[in-house]
Amino acid sequence: MKTLPIQLIQTRGEQDRFLKEGSGNNQLPDWATAETIHAHAASMSATFAAVARTFDEREDADLPVLMVASLDEKATGRKSFRANVRAVFDSRNKRNVIGKESHRGLLVKVDNRADLDRMQASVSSVGEGTASQDKLFGVAVIDDLHPFHPLVEENLEGADLKVKLVDYHDERLNALSDRKMLEYGERHQVEVRRLDYAEGLRLYSVKAATAASVSALATMDAVISVRKMPYIELSVSPEAYNTQIEVQHPVEGDDYPRVGLLDSGVEPIPHLQPWLSGAEQNIANLADEDIRHRHGTSVAGIINYGDALQGEPWTGTIPSLITSCVVNTEEDAVRISEAEMIEHIKTAIAANPEIKIWNLSQGSTIEISDDEFSDFAMTLDSIQKTNQLLICKSAGNIRRDHPDQTRLALGADSVLSVVVGSIAHVQLAPDDVEAGCRSPFSRIGLGPSGITKPDLTHFGGNSVTGIYTFSEVGYQTNIFKGTSHSTPRVTALAANLAFRLGGQFNPLLIKALLIHSAGYLNLADVSNDDLRKEQGNGKPAALDDILYNDQDEFTMVLQPTFHDGDYQIQDIPFPNELVGEDGYYSGEITVTVVTEPVFRQGERSEYNQSDVEVLLQTYDRTDYYVLGAAGTPRTYRNADRMVGQENVLTKGRYSTRSFESSEPAERTILWGESYQPVKKYLVNLGQMRPAEKEKCLKADRRWGMSIKATYRDATLADRASGTVVADVKAVVIVTIRDNEHRGVTYDSCMAKLNERNFAHYDVAVRQRVNVDE
Repeated sequence: MKTLPIQLIQTRGEQDRFLKEGSGNNQLPDWATAETIHAHAASMSATFAAVARTFDEREDADLPVLMVASLDEKATGRKSFRANVRAVFDSRNKRNVIGKESHRGLLVKVDNRADLDRMQASVSSVGEGTASQDKLFGVAVIDDLHPFHPLVEENLEGADLKVKLVDYHDERLNALSDRKMLEYGERHQVEVRRLDYAEGLRLYSVKAATAASVSALATMDAVISVRKMPYIELSVSPEAYNTQIEVQHPVEGDDYPRVGLLDSGVEPIPHLQPWLSGAEQNIANLADEDIRHRHGTSVAGIINYGDALQGEPWTGTIPSLITSCVVNTEEDAVRISEAEMIEHIKTAIAANPEIKIWNLSQGSTIEISDDEFSDFAMTLDSIQKTNQLLICKSAGNIRRDHPDQTRLALGADSVLSVVVGSIAHVQLAPDDVEAGCRSPFSRIGLGPSGITKPDLTHFGGNSVTGIYTFSEVGYQTNIFKGTSHSTPRVTALAANLAFRLGGQFNPLLIKALLIHSAGYLNLADVSNDDLRKEQGNGKPAALDDILYNDQDEFTMVLQPTFHDGDYQIQDIPFPNELVGEDGYYSGEITVTVVTEPVFRQGERSEYNQSDVEVLLQTYDRTDYYVLGAAGTPRTYRNADRMVGQENVLTKGRYSTRSFESSEPAERTILWGESYQPVKKYLVNLGQMRPAEKEKCLKADRRWGMSIKATYRDATLADRASGTVVADVKAVVIVTIRDNEHRGVTYDSCMAKLNERNFAHYDVAVRQRVNVDE
């Protein structure tokens, strides 16, 4: 049993701060030849001529013309190149590059002929040899410029539509396009309603569209896309069986975890009635006959009785007080659209501000995209960021009538939510998969831009064999399976973690602790890539194993916030006792980085606008430089500098054999790509290549950590224009584990924290409370 509390570490003020320093050069890349640049300039000039004709032919020229500037594949993702593209299109006081249209395409607005002429002059200066260097770079990377055309789905006549308008980043233009959208509804006699999703998302619903109204939408200047309105569905509900589980009751006067349930309602059966907090809230305003409690009851049963129902300590949690909010029902009663669901979620959360953990075991049947985050997901992010709460969201189930649709469902691409898939707990039937494998019905990732989704998994049933929960008449059933029922196990853990941590609620810390503890139960014949797509970061540990260490491990938690600088933390604790007879450090290291990024809804695949990079380093020494003195590089802004740093979290330093090994202790994981909101590293120092050990792990080297924040071009442009940009928050968790079990790691690291003046505290401040049975 683990009993040694993990530690929350505070950085040491200015000692651990590191100001950002300049870098880069002013040279064109090799592929940007003179011939390429002149060809690009000629092509762009032809497009400008076509846009000029559009201005001449338009009867209503109040709104800008939109163009798409596609970047050369070699330049995609380089924010320095995107800044050069802005130099071509933006003017001194006007932002004309207003978002992303696709992976390579930037959306450019042209307000009028005068702006178009200025853009043409910028490009013409390249051909004339008078262009400034920034414009030369810009033309070099734009390999195509063409007029924008909105995305319009097929077969829309008679359907309810969701229409997205461009965000011009101009209040006057946005207001004008809003007015034109309402005028469109009056002209075509269709119901048009502005949707309140998230800031930066300009969405409208159109009821029962006609052929003429769809055709008109496709030609409206501000329209980005026209799609069918998605609907939100519940999974199949359980049937009655039997039950022998003891009823548990809260002890009067004690506090308990709290959970908000966004579902179909909870029947007050004997097992759940004592834990229902207040009257059920009919947020969806459904008629009594349309409220179906089966799904919500089964989800609530797992939140509070999941371990007891299975007879296994899968979570180690105590029951929670549950606030039941009816936001949906079964499809044969009432269909709930995405717009309605978002309205219901917002209403429920506003009505219950004290609740910080919410369970959402439902979603759309529509698959997510590789290149853009869904409106539903971005709205869930906005809700969580605004209210500082955490939503545990199901990954979605593969439908029997659409077995080819296996990707995560819309909403499961939410960055801030904990998205949960399902794994099998047991193999009983011939068609069942092995225990620990992805449940055959569980939808898979990755998310847009390759982010790790689902975040976690838990037990939700097998192909044939189900898991136990309650029906709405109080019976126990084991025929149910689905991600709807793996999600509440993670919800229970999240609520119990929040309860045990006490103090001000921190959703980022809860999510990071869950992900850091997670691992895999069955690795045979599964590659790292498949693991990541199917199971995300794996199944979280039970509650006490998340919060406590044993003597052979030490876990430290840091919570950096980035405003105008980074962190360089010297002499972080690492036990000298882990140096082996060969003179090299050994041990296993797990590092988890979870961030609350800066978001920008119009940037599609670049929705995550900030990145946090963690380098766990060994180094030779620290040198002191006199800033501004002769011999000190002008780019230096920091006097104390680690010398000879080597990052031990670098993939190329380890044997490739360790990446696909079937042994859990030997499986190396290095998921730390740029602009990923969750990064995870698991390395065994004993698997480092011999030459790399010589560089990194000799006994005389010191241990340090660099934590750096970077931003995409759109956010840098916001800052340059004076727009207030939120600080980036992160949680970094590091566990050092001695796989030779010498029993000294925890005490050694605690002693080094004190020696090196790190303030530190136990993460868990509240002990377990009792329940009556």
